[in-house]
Amino acid sequence: MFRIGDFEQFDKEYAYDGDDLGVCYRDGKTVFKAWSPMATGVYLNLYLDGEGANLIETVPMEKMFRGVWMIELMYHAEDIYYTFSYEFDNRTRIETIDLYARACGINGQRGYLIDLKKLDPEGWDTVPRPVCESPCDAVVYECHIRDFSIDESSGIPAGERGRFKAFTREGTRYRSTKTCLAHLKELGVTHVQLLPVFDYATVDESKPFKAQYNWGYDPLNYNCLEGSYSTDAFDPRSRIKEFKQLVMELHKNGIGVIMDVVYNHTYYTEKSAFQKSFPYYYHRLNKDGSFSNGSGCGNETASDHLMYRRFMINSLKFWAKEYKLDGFRFDLMALHDIETVNIIRDELNKFDPQLLMYGEGWTGGESPLPADKLAYKWNSYKFGRIGLFNDNIRDAIKGGTFNPYDIGYVSGNRNASHVLKRGLVGSVPHWQLHTAQEACWAFEPTQAVNYVEAHDNHTLWDKLSICAKHFSREERVKMDKLAAALFILAQGMPFIHLGQDFLRSKPRIPEEGEPENEVTTVNHNSYNAPDSTNSVKWNEKYENYHVFEYYRALIRLRRNNKLFRMRTKDEIGRQMRFLDTHDDNFIVFCLEDSEDCLVCLFNPYNEERRFWLPEGKFYTRLNELGKLNKFPLSGEVVVPPISAMVFKRIRRREDNV
Repeated sequence: MFRIGDFEQFDKEYAYDGDDLGVCYRDGKTVFKAWSPMATGVYLNLYLDGEGANLIETVPMEKMFRGVWMIELMYHAEDIYYTFSYEFDNRTRIETIDLYARACGINGQRGYLIDLKKLDPEGWDTVPRPVCESPCDAVVYECHIRDFSIDESSGIPAGERGRFKAFTREGTRYRSTKTCLAHLKELGVTHVQLLPVFDYATVDESKPFKAQYNWGYDPLNYNCLEGSYSTDAFDPRSRIKEFKQLVMELHKNGIGVIMDVVYNHTYYTEKSAFQKSFPYYYHRLNKDGSFSNGSGCGNETASDHLMYRRFMINSLKFWAKEYKLDGFRFDLMALHDIETVNIIRDELNKFDPQLLMYGEGWTGGESPLPADKLAYKWNSYKFGRIGLFNDNIRDAIKGGTFNPYDIGYVSGNRNASHVLKRGLVGSVPHWQLHTAQEACWAFEPTQAVNYVEAHDNHTLWDKLSICAKHFSREERVKMDKLAAALFILAQGMPFIHLGQDFLRSKPRIPEEGEPENEVTTVNHNSYNAPDSTNSVKWNEKYENYHVFEYYRALIRLRRNNKLFRMRTKDEIGRQMRFLDTHDDNFIVFCLEDSEDCLVCLFNPYNEERRFWLPEGKFYTRLNELGKLNKFPLSGEVVVPPISAMVFKRIRRREDNV
């Protein structure tokens, strides 16, 4: 049996370097392989259905080399379900799904045999992936499959709401306002990042009409799709076909698809397929032999063990190839060791260097692996090709995430500008900046994922409704728009949460006896809250359309002007400079190369501010309403209260405005 502390030597003796674990079809045969070096027997179980007492047969597998067990069926087996049973010390057998299964039955209890290529939608091989030469060219929009369309206001037919197919519906509206896929196209984002769509544990797929919800950070089967997002969870083919249709439809419209992956922990520990197939190998352990809990979810996986590292790599390559995904967002990435994340980047580069890869540079608890070996944000220089969420710019803009009353730059904090300026330059060194060293962490601007709102914690609008409650609604809307201008126009890669662009809120009903106030009536941790909290209400876009228009204008401005998308710190050092306003909080910077000159001004005050533009004639590229005005101007300009403005120097021929 595997013993604590000797995994390095164990890996030298037993780690298997093949990429054929699980099931593969070869020469008309169906080959099953499982890895469990300490098992005294492994058995294949074949079933007629994904649940119930319908066992066809159980057959023993043969032990080969380096802990691999194998059996061949002398035919091409399809539309059959299967599991493995593992026996240790010649005692009781433990049955579990194949941890490498790529399709599964209801609730992920049994693997399913199918040639996935047969489920490709028509035209699958002719639709190209969108081009993204640099992470700085991306504008990412985070979506939860259910939130996206479950509300009636989405305009999606009832049977497709909250499911993959909602992303393929053209022309949906709420009154005159575009929703769902039409909204994504109208907004102008380059990528959609989907909260976990792999098979997760806490939603009962057999009860599609039951009120149940989860974000999906409770992994069950990493290589299978979540059945509750399909129109028929009992048919394993349905979820595969419909997800491929989602990817293809987004690709048709020039939008990439990023998958949120959660390899840092398993939902079950003792009951997980990993633990059942080889106890105490796949999870990290404390010195006393207990499971470490760096995820805060009961366990953490051991990316530094070769066979879990190879599982991650093979899984990612499978998703990228089979489903044509355009990138991966890693949950609690700091729990993975630096060597592993660098190897993953190398492997993804072999497949397609344009695949995006970024994650959270923190953990959910303490890990037994030394901090200097983990992919923490402060170790970023050791894995500089991989992006990290920029919590520095997030908290500088809106205030501390974990204190709802804490204010930020847009809501009145006059001590946040130094950290904010670090974020504006992409969190890389800059010759004009000498303070807030803790916020200067990025190897290159391509590493900085700039955001103020994501699925977790308060939405930006809810945060402002708490920490800036004494301001008028009109003033809070201005704060929201100023926040958007700051992170979307910062160097790096902007990241927007679904509905953020039209003041999304997550309402909550206080529990009995709980006081009703600005904090208790919104939800900051809605991972299993009902649709009434989590669903996007598309009528809010209709009601706040002017805010949506402002976000859309910012995205267009960024995408049409390469100076907002510089790829190296050297470019930023040469082409970006802060201009003196005699006030640290009235921030003005100039972006200039041989072709263009842009001046960006940010006024957090509730009074207007004035500034003299550099020499030359300019026009207003973005005003406080998100509008453009080509009337020539020079000299002193006025920046309205709580707003951002961008001016562009006039050339003889002005293109791509």
